[in-house]
Amino acid sequence: MPSVLFIYKNTNLATQFTKHFKLNGYDVYEFYDEEIPYYEFSTLQRLENIYHRLVKKDTQHIHTINHRNFIKLTNKKLNQLTKQNLQFDFCFVVRGDLVPENVLHYARSISDKMIDYQLDGLSVSAKILDYDKLFDQIYVFDEQDVKDYPNYNLKAITNCYFEEANEIHKTIDFSYIGVNTEDRFELLEQFYLTLKKINAAYKIQFNLKQDEFHPYHSDKLIMLDKSITYQQSLELSNQSKVLIDLKRNEHNGLSLRFFEAINYHNKIITNNPAVKNYNFYHPNNIFITDFTNFDGLEEFINLPYHKLAEEITNQYNFKYWIKNILKITD
Repeated sequence: MPSVLFIYKNTNLATQFTKHFKLNGYDVYEFYDEEIPYYEFSTLQRLENIYHRLVKKDTQHIHTINHRNFIKLTNKKLNQLTKQNLQFDFCFVVRGDLVPENVLHYARSISDKMIDYQLDGLSVSAKILDYDKLFDQIYVFDEQDVKDYPNYNLKAITNCYFEEANEIHKTIDFSYIGVNTEDRFELLEQFYLTLKKINAAYKIQFNLKQDEFHPYHSDKLIMLDKSITYQQSLELSNQSKVLIDLKRNEHNGLSLRFFEAINYHNKIITNNPAVKNYNFYHPNNIFITDFTNFDGLEEFINLPYHKLAEEITNQYNFKYWIKNILKITD
């Protein structure tokens, strides 16, 4: 049974990684094994923030306090780990650029092999390059990053899906979950109106996480005041016929939506044309649009879902994906 030290700051998504490591026979130690308390301040910290905001006119000090709390938790977790004197076959890190350097150095010292996976483009996570020598391999999900940084130890690999039970009866026609950034509200509102023109009876569930900078209100879009869990997101995908994917401007890598769709047999509507380069692309299943021109959308919706060959889908299943990353052979 391979032993894995797993380090990922996003405890929401990390839950699925940990679950499927265990389901596939790995002995996994999850470094961040408790919820990271974002912006949960003590009374003194709240007073400190008020002072900086009102007296020093520093509206960003709240992030300084939050980071300080994160470092405190991290050091507690590192202390717990060091006391156990463990050794691991592998250390698998996701978004190592978000992990304090002292943790990465200690993980390197107790792991035979150390792997990082960047599931965001290096345009927003380039700090990982500072840690290049600590890792046996750094994987990136945007192939362009490998070309842009040829002197670093980078390899491209896609995201994966976590094999979960597939609900045959789908009750939602179209769904979207995401943060309300850039012009997503306007794009989705116009898309909603387009779908309703095609068929007024469509059940549409568009969920955007709201924040103070986007005070929109609409009876068409569900504005969330807090994030939903990744498990809840998967449940919504399972109930949906078509998933909506909106690409970030910073990179061309494929989001988790594409891989959830492989598991749940969803169609996808996306503005990421790079998906045409992947072996699971099929025009029956994936519609590419700029969310302005919807020519051919109605015809796409009425096309039957094209079932993918098992030898294709297995490549993206966590079970085989992690073996490929860790270079484990049966």
